[in-house]
Amino acid sequence: MTKAHCAIWVGCLLTSLTACAQQQSPSAASTAAVEHVVSMGGQTLVLENDQARCALRKPDQTLMPLDLAWPCQFTVDRQGKPHVETFGNVPIVIVVHVAGGPQNNQECRSEYRAIRQINGQLEPSVIARNASCMRGTGDQKNYTGLFTW
Repeated sequence: MTKAHCAIWVGCLLTSLTACAQQQSPSAASTAAVEHVVSMGGQTLVLENDQARCALRKPDQTLMPLDLAWPCQFTVDRQGKPHVETFGNVPIVIVVHVAGGPQNNQECRSEYRAIRQINGQLEPSVIARNASCMRGTGDQKNYTGLFTW
């Protein structure tokens, strides 16, 4: 009888571990997806891989090429959600591509561009280049300084 109880206990333990592992996977996948979707001005914008280049899928399903290499992502806040900066009632996001870094034994470089929604239209800024890994939300000047106001 003791061996039977042990077998049942081990079976329950393995089932619990499997259930935990299955619950972990979707949350990791959804965290990665969060960096590619943002709501700005009531519109949902999605970053996509378009032939190894970064593109923005607009609500009308058209693609806006961003002239950045894939992979790219929106800058994120401390909670890991895409950051939308507002300047004079104009929402702005930053899309960034980071290359190199310590994990590749290379110097880190990043390219980014801001995208603003002005007069109901999406407008990308010029591309900015940085000789470091761009992390976090950045400063307001990163969002506004790439545009002519």
